[in-house]
Amino acid sequence: MREIVEKKVEKLDKKKEVYLTFFVLLSLYLSLMETFIPKPFPWLKFGLANIITIFVMEKYGFKMALETALLRIFIQSITLGTLLSPSFIISGLSGISSVMVMGFLYRFRKYLSLIAISSFSAMIHNLMQLVVVYFLLFRNISIYSRSVVIFIMIFLIIGIISGAITGFICEKIRIRRNYDKK
Repeated sequence: MREIVEKKVEKLDKKKEVYLTFFVLLSLYLSLMETFIPKPFPWLKFGLANIITIFVMEKYGFKMALETALLRIFIQSITLGTLLSPSFIISGLSGISSVMVMGFLYRFRKYLSLIAISSFSAMIHNLMQLVVVYFLLFRNISIYSRSVVIFIMIFLIIGIISGAITGFICEKIRIRRNYDKK
């Protein structure tokens, strides 16, 4: 009996690894695709890879969503040659914080839509990016100047809008999947 249970657990672990690999590769693909979208600023990203993170959170839970996001950030930094650079630190810390917030908000999924969860986690992602960039690179700049405050507000608003778009896409995928099951 014990051997049967062990074989089933081993089979589930392998299945989870296959799904995790698929979702990491898919999020890497979406992140790469995003580089071809014209943007007003070269550093601006819309967060298309977060569609996969939200989908994984919805279908497989927080742990697998966190693994997916961390592996994507790590593999992407290796392929771009930015491992342990300021870019990697910024991406890693902001990615972890946004997935943590997403996981916390997901506990209230009954009351919150994926659009709200995605928007708030995108805002936290951008806010954390600003905090990390400030401490890594710009500690001697006054954050109280008018131009810096305007930049911060625009940056956060863009994050909320892109998070809403990502959440909207996830809602449509979720609705479509539920419709296809019927």
